[in-house]
Amino acid sequence: MLNPQGIALDNRELINSYLGVRQKTLDICKPLEVEDMVVQPASFVSPPKWHLAHTTWFFVNFVFHRFGIDYTWPDKYFPQLFNSYYKSQGQHWVQGNRGELSRPTVKQIQAFRQEIDEIMVSWLDRFNGDIPSEIQTVIRLGLEHEQQHQELLMMDIKYILWCNPSKPAYFSPASSRRGSAFLNPAPKADENETWSSDGGLQQFGVDLPSAEFCFDNETPQHNAYLQPYVIAHRTVSNGEFSDFIADGGYQEPSFWLSEGWDYIKENNINAPLYWCLEEGEKERKGKWQEYTFNGMEEIRRDVPVSHISFYEAYAYAKWANKRLPTEFEWEHFAKSNPSSKNITVRETSELFLENNLAQAYYPDETKSFVNVNGGLWEWTSSTYAPYPGYRSEKGAFGEYNGKFMINQVVLRGGCFATPRAHYRMSYRNFYQAHQRWAFTGLRLVEEKV
Repeated sequence: MLNPQGIALDNRELINSYLGVRQKTLDICKPLEVEDMVVQPASFVSPPKWHLAHTTWFFVNFVFHRFGIDYTWPDKYFPQLFNSYYKSQGQHWVQGNRGELSRPTVKQIQAFRQEIDEIMVSWLDRFNGDIPSEIQTVIRLGLEHEQQHQELLMMDIKYILWCNPSKPAYFSPASSRRGSAFLNPAPKADENETWSSDGGLQQFGVDLPSAEFCFDNETPQHNAYLQPYVIAHRTVSNGEFSDFIADGGYQEPSFWLSEGWDYIKENNINAPLYWCLEEGEKERKGKWQEYTFNGMEEIRRDVPVSHISFYEAYAYAKWANKRLPTEFEWEHFAKSNPSSKNITVRETSELFLENNLAQAYYPDETKSFVNVNGGLWEWTSSTYAPYPGYRSEKGAFGEYNGKFMINQVVLRGGCFATPRAHYRMSYRNFYQAHQRWAFTGLRLVEEKV
């Protein structure tokens, strides 16, 4: 996953990187009350305190124990409670039951994190600037892993707060005001603006020897043939999706895959997750509202629709007489798209987690319409499968990606909760087709005539 030859960090650089990532996770939790940290309203959501513990378990299990650092767990059950799904590392607690445990407490987990960070920094300091590449490799993987959990943490926090009838806000009113970061917003693309490609044989994936870091599912580099296609410059908006709803999109079975139709009917789904009609209004006649990190707000028609499943993305595309891009069409567009090439570092960072969290939230700005650098993860039509010649990592790290290559759909593009340093255009995210609590949207494609 990591090319040791591409690493050139001394101990201070690695320590600063480590502490920066670890602090960002804590920053995400700062707006929460202790009671928010222990709630698990659904089996696919993890309590925030579990994320704090699991990301710390990773460093103890794969760094401390692997490289001979003498450390005794605070409790003999920590390895079981905070292992996620690594079968090779022993038993783990069932994900859906993580909210059943009041102990260890949030305070104990925070103390656990602090202790591990102090040991890690002290240990790395001893190398006097010459940290072996094998150690750097595993620590970097641990940091990438924690950055994944930062995004998951934001997703879980939103779902947890939304489940409360009072719909509390994550951001304070002061922090959600617009700041100087958006004094010069990027222009919106014209509603009908598209990008056209003649297709042909194109190269995809990562050439591992030349890469500093990638996950193994991004390899190996290979060729794939694309038919000519036309793709939208921007993602579908709330307004456009509300038109689909008003036109009976959730009541017309011809738009839906059979499995998707059964799912929305069995679960009484008639709008994106977090949408609802004003209380007391009849269905489809009142004003739509949406739960955001600022609490309940009236739907803004001009921002990207979010929190939709693959089923809903597919149905909308069918209704619009278009389709979803393959992951290869999406990557080819992303690498060729002038808006993604010309966007400045400053603008790019505003779409990711490194920016002030309140300012990074996409409904406060429309930049995610006109580029592929963050905003929302975008559904593709590609099932999550290995690239030709793929070989999973050996040992425990082989469980990281390869074993999930069944019944999943690929998403591309990153989102406002993705750390900028964690994102690559070759990044292959994946979720099950029915899942909606992730920060997901869609972009449309049609055949080039």
